[in-house]
Formats: sequence, structure tokens, C-alpha cells
Amino acid sequence: MAEGKILTINMGPHHPATHGVLRLVLELDGETIVKVTPHIGHLHRGIEKIAENMNYQQAIPLTDRLDYTAATLCNEGYCTAVEKLLGIEVPKRAQYIRVIM
Repeated sequence: MAEGKILTINMGPHHPATHGVLRLVLELDGETIVKVTPHIGHLHRGIEKIAENMNYQQAIPLTDRLDYTAATLCNEGYCTAVEKLLGIEVPKRAQYIRVIM
């Protein structure tokens, strides 16, 4: 690549067929990122702001809506984070059930 030539590429954490999620438009000069333009997508719903006025249990249904392709994965991550923050020891049986789901 010639020095000074800007290359524009699209980068996102999801497959191109999953519309509405985060997409980053990167402008590169060689291997150096010159500019990043984020496109949040229409799936951004402000869930963090909505959850501010809820307790931990009430916020669980909101995590279903974070990623429509893997809703239970978001639930698992949220519940694990809350359990660690509160120092809750999850029984082995419950851990096994989570793996099955």
C-alpha cells in the first residue's frame, strides 16, 4: 500500500447478515487507524439507562434484548456479574442447569 493512501473498511463484532448492531467504519493509513466512525445501529435501546431504576432481578428480562442472536448468553453474563459482585455462591446443580440451557 502506498504511503498516505487512506483505506476505509467496515468492522463489526457480528456477521454482516445481523443488521442493526454496532459497526465501526475504520480509516487506515497503512496499519495505523486514522479515524473511527461508530454506527450504533437501531438495536441500541438505552437498556443501561432503563436498568438504573430497577433492582437486580427486574433487570434480567432486559438482558434478553441485548443481543437477539444469543439472549441466554447475555442473561448468563449479567447474572454471573451480579452474583460475583454480591458474593453469592451458586450451587453446583444450578451451574449444571445453566450449562444445559
